[in-house]
Amino acid sequence: MHHSKEEQMLYRHYNDLIQVSYQRGIPVFSQFAGLNDMELCFQALQSFYGTHWQEGKHAVFYGGYPEAERKMICFLPEEAGDTIDYGAFPICCIQIVPANKKFSDDLSHRDYLGAVMNLGITRDQVGDILVKQKEDDKSLSGKAYLFCQKDKAGLLAGITRIRHTTVKACEVDFSETGWKPSFTEITGSVSSFRLDSILSLAAKTSRAQSLALIQAGSVFLNGRCCTENAKKLEAGDVFSVRGYGKFLFDKTNSLSRKGRYHIIVKQYI
Repeated sequence: MHHSKEEQMLYRHYNDLIQVSYQRGIPVFSQFAGLNDMELCFQALQSFYGTHWQEGKHAVFYGGYPEAERKMICFLPEEAGDTIDYGAFPICCIQIVPANKKFSDDLSHRDYLGAVMNLGITRDQVGDILVKQKEDDKSLSGKAYLFCQKDKAGLLAGITRIRHTTVKACEVDFSETGWKPSFTEITGSVSSFRLDSILSLAAKTSRAQSLALIQAGSVFLNGRCCTENAKKLEAGDVFSVRGYGKFLFDKTNSLSRKGRYHIIVKQYI
């Protein structure tokens, strides 16, 4: 696969971190990585350890909560085993709420990210940004949770305004927020549980368009780039499609009279 100059630099950076961890016998943390970055990390791990590298033994991935898409990588020396606890990751969660909900704007992910960038913080220093709009769960409405490197928490906690809305920001323990992922359900029938078939239903594209997305490296299955259009999906598999969103496959086995499977795919909101 051809890599851009930026991707080549990041690949070398991951390789350097792996070597530091291996040679010094210490865990080494990366900054936050998106799906494309994670794929470069997997390639670097495979280059260093071979095809038998193992998650938990050579690297641990965590973004602050179980469903995180953007994650930090902890490269481990082999003798460390799986001794790294998620609490060791230098990650903080910042809660941002409007000072006056009645007069607040409906702030989007882009609005929060723009406020972060205006502080001079780079994208790889920030993980996922979870936003609840006013019409959602009333106990969480208007709130956002932003994951960041621990050394940026103080700066982000100083945010007081996003667009025209005055806000209050503070560091919180994410486990106590009551946050749960939200979904919209997509139902339909497919001839098989192949990736290209389910992707067509989820993204509302033709099979030809789905195949093109898969071959272009735009589809990530359980965090890994997947270019195998005939890959069979299992219940609980999560796939992301660049430009279309993130989906959870909830398989059902009921068959129509024409031999097609009725399935449910949940799209993350």
